[in-house]
Amino acid sequence: MVKVASIDLGSNSTRMLIADITNGNITTIYKEHQVTRMADKLSESKIISKEATKRVLKVLAGYFKTINKNNVENIQIVGTAALRDAKNSQEITQLIEKKFGFEVDIVSGEEEGVLTSVGVLNSLGSLENFLIVDIGGRSTEFIYDDDKKIVSKSVNIGVVSLSELFFDKLPPLEKSVLLAREYIESNLLESNAFDGRLLVGVAGTFTSLASIFLEQTQFNEKEIHLTELKNEDVFKISNELLHLNEPQIITKYRGLDPKRAKTIQAGILLAKEIISKYNVNSIKVSNSDILEGLILKKY
Repeated sequence: MVKVASIDLGSNSTRMLIADITNGNITTIYKEHQVTRMADKLSESKIISKEATKRVLKVLAGYFKTINKNNVENIQIVGTAALRDAKNSQEITQLIEKKFGFEVDIVSGEEEGVLTSVGVLNSLGSLENFLIVDIGGRSTEFIYDDDKKIVSKSVNIGVVSLSELFFDKLPPLEKSVLLAREYIESNLLESNAFDGRLLVGVAGTFTSLASIFLEQTQFNEKEIHLTELKNEDVFKISNELLHLNEPQIITKYRGLDPKRAKTIQAGILLAKEIISKYNVNSIKVSNSDILEGLILKKY
């Protein structure tokens, strides 16, 4: 048995998993996520801001305290879309490496998708005709099976970038929603191969959707895992959300992380458009993703 940790430096959240790994079986010891918005204003400035860097470093300092208390033997850190896109990504990763002593591996969108699929499929068991969708802060990954092979594709559209472009006011204007839908449509993959598949949703948008659907008063990860949603459930929640401002979202959906209130409308609109475009029949939400995939891939 080996005690290990994985950290995901995402565009919207910084997340950590501490787990035991034995003969390829993973047992979660501790898992945490914090909304750090690394990609905040990145579309405009092309750099990760000092404020965003401070938020990430503060969260990482707390994570490493927890890691040290748990006597973790191996730590893996990955960076995704924000670090892929930012002009100062090398400066940020060097700062993290100097401060905490561990290298940051910036993975491509396709690599991110493959690692996510390893985590998801481990938690769901044998699965065919699936479409895993990972909506992130600046990118969305689509992972699917094709003749028993795993195919991963990435598009540069996510909740932070969408929010900055179209959701500067909450609730958004009807015109803004229409423009956002057109933008999403123009950026999504054109593929008949996705039609009628089981959509497995991972990451914050889908777990938030499940929390809202279950009417949680406090976010409960175990209860959310493997929650099944129908298309009409997503459409109903989307229609409700798009008429609320930020304080109303926080008050109405108490199981939702308040820091997600700024981006949840963009995320759920994106989820809705994906479901509509690819004729998805049903959605299953998974809490296992790239964090588990990193560990399982190594061990």
